[in-house]
Amino acid sequence: MAIRRVRPGKVPVGPQMSRRDFLKIGGTGLAGATLLGTLPGCGVFKQGGGGQQGGGSDTFTLAEVADIADMNSVTTTDLYSARLLNNINEGLYRLDANDKPHPAMAKSVDISDDTLTYTFTLRDGIKWSNGDPVTAQDFEYGWMTLLNPDTAAEYAYLLYSFIKGAAAYNSGDGSAEDVGIEALDDKTLKVTLNGPYPFWLGLAGSHQTYLPVNQKFYEQQGEDYAQSADSLLYNGPYIMTEFNPSTGATLVKNKDYWDKDNVDVQKIVCRIVKDASTRVNLYTAGDLDFCELTSEYVNEYKDSPAFMRIIEFSTFWLNMNFKDEIFQNENIRRAIQMSFDRDALANKILNDGSVGADGYVPAGIAGPGNQTFREAVGPTMPAYDPQQAKELWQKGVEELGQEPTFTLLTGDTGTARDAGTFLQSEFKAMGAKVNINVQPFDEFLDLSTKGDFQMSLYGWIADYNDPMNFLDLFLSDSEFNDPSFQNARYDQLITAAQTETDAKVRMDKLIEAERLLVEDQAAIAPVYFSGVAALLRPTFKDFVEHPTGTYEFKYLKVD
Repeated sequence: MAIRRVRPGKVPVGPQMSRRDFLKIGGTGLAGATLLGTLPGCGVFKQGGGGQQGGGSDTFTLAEVADIADMNSVTTTDLYSARLLNNINEGLYRLDANDKPHPAMAKSVDISDDTLTYTFTLRDGIKWSNGDPVTAQDFEYGWMTLLNPDTAAEYAYLLYSFIKGAAAYNSGDGSAEDVGIEALDDKTLKVTLNGPYPFWLGLAGSHQTYLPVNQKFYEQQGEDYAQSADSLLYNGPYIMTEFNPSTGATLVKNKDYWDKDNVDVQKIVCRIVKDASTRVNLYTAGDLDFCELTSEYVNEYKDSPAFMRIIEFSTFWLNMNFKDEIFQNENIRRAIQMSFDRDALANKILNDGSVGADGYVPAGIAGPGNQTFREAVGPTMPAYDPQQAKELWQKGVEELGQEPTFTLLTGDTGTARDAGTFLQSEFKAMGAKVNINVQPFDEFLDLSTKGDFQMSLYGWIADYNDPMNFLDLFLSDSEFNDPSFQNARYDQLITAAQTETDAKVRMDKLIEAERLLVEDQAAIAPVYFSGVAALLRPTFKDFVEHPTGTYEFKYLKVD
């Protein structure tokens, strides 16, 4: 989502929540939806058939399940704001329907032989919705404002992890002049990186932190910036004409967008509908064209031509707080890993396309060569073994000298409650005494990041297509997810991989890091890789949801 690219309709997702480049999926998807994406989870669907549309032939109406928290690209961390920002604004590059970066505000980029310096050349004639030209200075200002330590932007790490001099500046130990971001003139932006990051162009082309900001307008608006449709400027395929954080937003096609001829749908209406049954009723009545489903509706609609599944780059796992004596015991941790049936949870409880997790980094994330990371690493989670779990739990109890009771922290959505109840039952079958602490989404996030829990069901959706986006969460000094787990070898592997120039050596270090985290130390217990079940009105085609969870309305077509 950055504990925040989260999907409250499930179990909250964590901070960095992020993006990718994946395996081939061929053939037809479920219920007649043909998956055209080259990545598992790139939701590009062509569907046939007719049907009434929610907003008319020129309007696409969708439901979101949570409030739109922050439309300021400098400070936002939630998925739902990011979905809108991706369509009303545009960065240097934009991901296509197959998750490949293509020129957008920039018409080209020159990459140095050592792949450390990117020199972008902007298009002619690109402009903001107030008529101002979009310039290289707008990118420099937006990025540097986000990095400014006074801004305290949680997503600053998505710049300072990669851009030369940015970490020192963000921490207050360096100068702005030493940051590798420089507008050479109105049309030319030069960016110098710390190392060769093959995924960086895709990140810079897809994440809201890399959007431009018009300095004059931003400073004129002050605290009012991004609080209404009129307090934002637009340079993307759409402009926002109406906005209310708790009810939704309306977007209309941007007549000044450089690629407007390839934007087919004239109007996007986003409604906030938190209740699943209400969303389904609105879809059935023809008042919505797209809505996500919860598990109780999947069997009812799975044979419909409107049904679709989207696989995301997202993992949910059990965080065990190492500050708690219970989870300092290795046998207890290993017992937890073996105690629950991951496939039963994914298939019978979630029932939305999620799959049981056999490791931490989710399926589809890029790995060495032509392999995905999961293909290269293989399983790091032990197999479900309730008998072995009982034996390990009892050993741990004997070592602790008492039979402990612990509490599992979850969110208060239906899916979160169901997952928590399932896990509680599995833990009890092992012999554990377990309570559940159900909290509203915001409180869940607050408790999670402060480390105020014993065990937490936590999730993360990728910001970029690389295993580092998950593995660096467990660095000893990570600001996310309060990683009470600390391991010197793990820190050494991750920090070395952050600057390693040899791709194979880098990936070997990341592979070793996951094995150490999950297999050797049993520090966490991955639960499932998440999917989304949804209904898309068959009169629309080429709806794209990237595996990071963001939408592309630009490619949407009316059949």
